[in-house]
Amino acid sequence: MHQSKLIALLRRFSPKQLSRAGDFVTSPYFNKNSDNILLFNYLRKFAPDFTHKDVAREKAICKIVPEKPLDEKLLAYLMSQLTKLLESFLSVENLMEDEFEMSLSLLKKYHLIGLVQHKKSAESLVEKALGKNQHRNADFYQKQLIFRRLQYEQSDPNQRGYDGKLQETADALDLYFMVEKLRLASEMQNLNSMLNLQYQLPFAAQVAEWATGEEFDGHPAIQVYRQLFLLLQDANEPSGFEKAKKLISTHANCFEPHELKQLYTLLLNYCTRCINRFNDQQFWHEYLEINKLLLVNGLVFENGYLPPWRYTNLVTVGLRTGQTEWTSNFIHQYSKLLLPEYAENLFRYNLAQFHFHQKDFGKAQQELVHVEFTDVLFNLSVRSLLIKIYFETEQDELLFSYLEATRLFLLRNKLLDSRLKQQMKKFVEYCGKIMKAQADAGALQELLEKLPKAAEVLHRDWLAAKLAGQ
Repeated sequence: MHQSKLIALLRRFSPKQLSRAGDFVTSPYFNKNSDNILLFNYLRKFAPDFTHKDVAREKAICKIVPEKPLDEKLLAYLMSQLTKLLESFLSVENLMEDEFEMSLSLLKKYHLIGLVQHKKSAESLVEKALGKNQHRNADFYQKQLIFRRLQYEQSDPNQRGYDGKLQETADALDLYFMVEKLRLASEMQNLNSMLNLQYQLPFAAQVAEWATGEEFDGHPAIQVYRQLFLLLQDANEPSGFEKAKKLISTHANCFEPHELKQLYTLLLNYCTRCINRFNDQQFWHEYLEINKLLLVNGLVFENGYLPPWRYTNLVTVGLRTGQTEWTSNFIHQYSKLLLPEYAENLFRYNLAQFHFHQKDFGKAQQELVHVEFTDVLFNLSVRSLLIKIYFETEQDELLFSYLEATRLFLLRNKLLDSRLKQQMKKFVEYCGKIMKAQADAGALQELLEKLPKAAEVLHRDWLAAKLAGQ
């Protein structure tokens, strides 16, 4: 029972939702089977986690007393019924929270039963709901299209002259199509570039060209997505980055928070591409400044927590761009917003990164003593930092031993991505070669000339600095 669809659904209910669901289940309008009420009342006692030993089929069969004695088959049927009832509850709740959908449903019904005056009132309610929507994104234009089309469908079918409702429907379709096409094209172009996928983008370039028409000037969402599409289309032409960033910032109120976050994520992905391909210092700074903006506006959090990878990335970028004071404050302030199971390890590791950057290698090594390997990627990050610390502090014997241990770790580990494994192997290999060639300037220069590209070896900049004697 713990793994059932019903229990999984109940675990997602907040205390208030559970209370309202109780009202719903006990309402004879929605539920005429009293056994559903008995099952619901039995289970709700075990909220919110529903992990108690009595949340079991055999316990439920004994303790629920329906009109007809329960067996496994009847209980399964009852659980299925209650699940459907709770799904209906969620649908009704969702509808009641959406003023537009409620008014639209009423408009359809009044038209169907022929109440003209009532229909006009419902039409006003729909207009009002649309007007109250502060955003002007694809969702808004879709709702506008649905409403205009319904108005046209409900207009006089015998009309032979010009029908303004038809024109309004066509105009609404154009707006929705333009913004949604450019939005999806931007997403697809981003994924094509990031993951080497092959999404097809028919007519996207033509739509981007159409969007330059005067009739679309007053629709910021179209211009934002047009500029993003053009930017993501060609990483070799970064001049459009500033224009895209300015458009998003100027028209941020047109988008819902989750969509605004996605717009900035597209910019961040573009920054990452420019960093990886050209190591452009400008985009290291841009990456950090956009993230600062997202932090201030609370757009980086997931269920109230800062994702572990973003925490570490921002420490790395903060140090890379020389913003040491900001980075130090960030490490301490935002460690409190990490998931508890990651917080201590990530805090210690990033503090070690900070001390390493400040060339306080002793403190860096001290922090790493307290770090536990929680997963294979984190293991790799800690190993990399320890190797660099041993190198910088000339702990040669310990370094050679740890390089060999890491080589064996990579050889035996089956979970690591093959490309990442190869990059780490190259890093370990070059560290060993540098150690063996330290007294030979010619050998070091030869190693520097043969150093693989950043895409083929981890920590290339650090390796290059060591080979150059820095």
